[in-house]
Amino acid sequence: MLPPLFLPGELERVTGVHEFSAGLDDELWLATRDRVHHSATLAWRLRDVCLADGKLCTHRSYRRLSFGRVPYRPVSLVEVEETTAWCSTDAGNDYFAHFLLDDATTAMLGPAFGRAAFGGNLRPRSPQALEYLTHLDLPYQQARHTLFRDLWLFTDISQNSHRRRRLQELRTRLRAKFTPKLDVAPTYIRRGLTGSPRQLDNDTEIEAMLAARGFRIIEPEARTAAEICSQLQGSPLVVGVEGSQLVHGLLNLRAGGVLLCIQPSARFNAVWRSFANSCELHWGCVVAEGTAQQFSLPAHRLLATIDLAMERTVHAC
Repeated sequence: MLPPLFLPGELERVTGVHEFSAGLDDELWLATRDRVHHSATLAWRLRDVCLADGKLCTHRSYRRLSFGRVPYRPVSLVEVEETTAWCSTDAGNDYFAHFLLDDATTAMLGPAFGRAAFGGNLRPRSPQALEYLTHLDLPYQQARHTLFRDLWLFTDISQNSHRRRRLQELRTRLRAKFTPKLDVAPTYIRRGLTGSPRQLDNDTEIEAMLAARGFRIIEPEARTAAEICSQLQGSPLVVGVEGSQLVHGLLNLRAGGVLLCIQPSARFNAVWRSFANSCELHWGCVVAEGTAQQFSLPAHRLLATIDLAMERTVHAC
């Protein structure tokens, strides 16, 4: 794996982890490991599978398709005889980044198995998510209350060589659609308000400081996917509070670029390192002090980490 990027003593500031973590030791290992063994992607063929209210069910078992509260109620099912390749996951249904990095990459397996289908989401897909699928040349077929007579399910989580190629293909397709401009600026991506609350208290100071250093400031909630990709494509460095909005950066960074996460000390999360490394990008972090929802970051530590990141991306070129 590419070495992580952070200042000496940075990880000693971490006090807690995110709600789905296996624990602090595991997150710190994910952030610092130098190699990993990935399991294979597996395909499972099932008969007579019901999709209803956020669950896939057979007469023996079921799979939840959301981390949220899943309703239980009788529904009328539409029968589908056509062989179908199921693409949706609980993480992809609940989180924008996982929809693009998990479910969209699984959808690339679909044509080899059957008609790709998404579903089980308890909330409508965002227009931005569906627009991304269009730019990625991935058809979107939404299934609701359905009885699948012939359904393929996938265990497609590990960042093995096959999945890495598909993740890299997502970046290749966007680069073909949105040609990088010369001398694209490093970029700061705002967290926004649509996701889980994660407030950087001194964000005004941070943004002003970064703008003075030539950074572009992007607010994804106010832009279409095409506008974001047009501005971001080819950027050497993307900085932002850890969260789904960083997927814009990961998909559009130039080869060898750096994804730099501002991590709340009470909610450390190293998941972006695996995605960045799978795309042959560098990952780094700077730890902000406070709670999981509200925190602040001394500007001098962010600047020092950015200098380290820019040195890394220059060497990568």
